[in-house]
Amino acid sequence: MKKLITIVLMALLSVIASAYPRLSILERYTNAGCAPCASLNNAWYTNATQNMVASGLMTHLVYNVDWPQATDPMFLLNSADNNIRRGVYAVNSVPWLTVNGSTISGTQAALEAAVNSGNTIFSPFRIVVTPELFSNNVVNVNVKVYRDPADVTVFNKTRLFIALTEKTVAYASPPGSNGESVFYSISRKMLPDGKGTEFPVPAAGDSVEMDFVFVPSASFTGLVNMDSLRILSFIQSMDSKYIHQSVSADIKRSTRINAAMQATVTLGAAPCTVNFTDFSTGAATGTINSWQWDFNNDGTVDETTQNPSYVYTGEGAYTVKLTVSDGTNSHTRILSNYINVIEAHSDILVVNGIEYATYPAEMANFYNNSAGFGEHEVDIWDLFGDQGFDYKGNTLVKKANYFNRSVPMDVLKLYPRVLWFGNNYGGDYVFWNAQQALDYVTSGGNFLIATRQGADFLTSPIMTYCGIQSMTGLVDITSALLPLHDSLASMTPLASNTRNQMVTLSATSEAVPIFDDNNSTAYIAGFRIKKDSAGTFIYIAGRPYRFDNVYSAYNYNAIINNWMTYTPVVGVKDQTEAPSAFSLEQNYPNPFNPSTKISYSLPSASQVTLKIYDILGNELAVPVNGSKPAGVHSVSFDAGRLCSGVYIYRLSAYPVSGGSGSVTLTRKMILTK
Repeated sequence: MKKLITIVLMALLSVIASAYPRLSILERYTNAGCAPCASLNNAWYTNATQNMVASGLMTHLVYNVDWPQATDPMFLLNSADNNIRRGVYAVNSVPWLTVNGSTISGTQAALEAAVNSGNTIFSPFRIVVTPELFSNNVVNVNVKVYRDPADVTVFNKTRLFIALTEKTVAYASPPGSNGESVFYSISRKMLPDGKGTEFPVPAAGDSVEMDFVFVPSASFTGLVNMDSLRILSFIQSMDSKYIHQSVSADIKRSTRINAAMQATVTLGAAPCTVNFTDFSTGAATGTINSWQWDFNNDGTVDETTQNPSYVYTGEGAYTVKLTVSDGTNSHTRILSNYINVIEAHSDILVVNGIEYATYPAEMANFYNNSAGFGEHEVDIWDLFGDQGFDYKGNTLVKKANYFNRSVPMDVLKLYPRVLWFGNNYGGDYVFWNAQQALDYVTSGGNFLIATRQGADFLTSPIMTYCGIQSMTGLVDITSALLPLHDSLASMTPLASNTRNQMVTLSATSEAVPIFDDNNSTAYIAGFRIKKDSAGTFIYIAGRPYRFDNVYSAYNYNAIINNWMTYTPVVGVKDQTEAPSAFSLEQNYPNPFNPSTKISYSLPSASQVTLKIYDILGNELAVPVNGSKPAGVHSVSFDAGRLCSGVYIYRLSAYPVSGGSGSVTLTRKMILTK
């Protein structure tokens, strides 16, 4: 028995000996207008954290949020990443402290206890980071993750995070109302973003290596001292929020050869034209003199110029490879899934601004019950990326796009109808662009936004367009919103439908109320507006996921059918004012069966041909061939004799006399039978 115990103890000691010491990480949320934050800093926080970082007891990462002061410059520089990380812990007040993924109280004793306790726990990972700064301010971060040979942990939703932190940020005068002008360990950028990277966890005893590149803008380098950057990396399990390991290292100048690139567009609608800019640097004694580009990583060199252009014709995520040489040295850079190209799979895009981690049951009920789109097929764009929610559990969802990024205008224009379900919590608002939404509507698209805190979304351009006179403060919806049209039903709220804003319309507004707030006031809870040669804009106040799902589905279905119908933008204005340029619109509907409408614009009288091709380039039909006057035109194409698949339509036009030069424009369409 004693021998057996000895063997067991030796085995346990062997496991412990092969594990890695963990370095605790402190994540703090603050704001330049937060008076309690400044008080805490002066009392003990700044001295204590500076000493603990200098002593190698922990790493430190500070995220600035947008309250109580929305103009905090440290938030504005990195708002998207900071909002994403804020959502991880459902942060709703500042100061807010977490150590190793667990929220703690704001006392020095609690911090020291959490850090010291965390450092006694062995980690299954060791992280080694090598950060480099090149002469053109390009940042490269090489990360190696080693796994304990004896580790048997089962990992789920494990992500690697890279943060560029500025060790000290000093302002000539306080940038906020709390009186502070010097700040420490400020998050300036996360690579690739605040969502981190879901990396392949290496097998026990093995390792994985990754490279991250950041090409800063001129405005970024104007605000950030690049030589003061400290790179902080950590590994977190997103389901439990537990942080397994962290490490930090100061950035160092490098003189080796480095291949680097940046694309004008990394996310867009097919066909997507991308212009690439080379940011490579040669070794200290050399200058880059050759470039080999492989735009889809298929092993074929597609271009050898320094700053090329490439057209991605089909939907997908494309890996780009660049090899550069200075005559003596060479270096290859591979950016996985760098270019993402989108196609429409339905004629409605739903933009989700609801955070699954905070509202899991409500979000699931909303989408699983088609509460926002009734009987209509939709594509989804999740502003939070992949939240772990399966939209495809609802068969009406034809495609889910997981991008925690703004929706590009060319993607919006793939769809004649867009439904934005917002919440202004955890990051969706940071991707909102009121002018973009308005431009989409005035170009003929139909846009609906349903959200709490509507005043943040209905800003000046939309208020002017809709004739909104004023908006309420934040109010609770405690009784049903009353329908103001026979096709609609009462919107029955569920518990805690809070922080909502109603609107008052001016006497000259063209908007039509569709829901009343039931408070016997001039305020209304929803309206629609449609102007000549434009689509419809619709606003509904309230948290969209906190109304009865049955009535929501009924109402949104009626709204889509009644007021979000699509017709190409052809009106009196279009007939009297010639377009400023040639254009070829996305066909509608798309996908289609068996007929679809194709619209195009001519700035002057032109000779026009519109041809249809299969994906192999075989000509199938010529719907237009002749002279056309200036203006907006449309033609129907019947594909009844064709099989399901992807087809190309191409417009070639040149002015009959005078005017601008000739043009050839191409788009894709999908026939589904």
